[in-house]
Amino acid sequence: MKKINAILEAGKDGYGVWFEEIPNVFAFGETIELAQEDAFSVISHFVEFLNDYKKPIPKILQGEYEIEFRFDTVALLAHLDGVITKAALSKASGINQSQLSHYSKGIKKPRKEQQDKIINGICKLGNELLSVANLKTLPKS
Repeated sequence: MKKINAILEAGKDGYGVWFEEIPNVFAFGETIELAQEDAFSVISHFVEFLNDYKKPIPKILQGEYEIEFRFDTVALLAHLDGVITKAALSKASGINQSQLSHYSKGIKKPRKEQQDKIINGICKLGNELLSVANLKTLPKS
């Protein structure tokens, strides 16, 4: 099955979606879920439009495909705001809190190396939380 890469970006009023393999096609939603729903709808309408005007349909949209959604750094940090503190992410990623704040507000765009540190820090925090969840409670003696 073909895979369409969709990037979720955080905006002032919600989440935008753009597709790596389909230029000039965009979706939007006030929430992540609504943006994802709109992404499927937009692609469907795009294919209908191409059919109606007898335009060629890109190979990736012919037959079955799936959409794989990924966050850009700003959207990821915005989505996790209130779930993971900047202090915890700073400790786990090695990136100072003010730099993380600049990334989450879109003031600065992180380089690939910094993006990897952020993802690794989030995974590290997730693994630590999972390890706590897997601990057995010992009975009182």
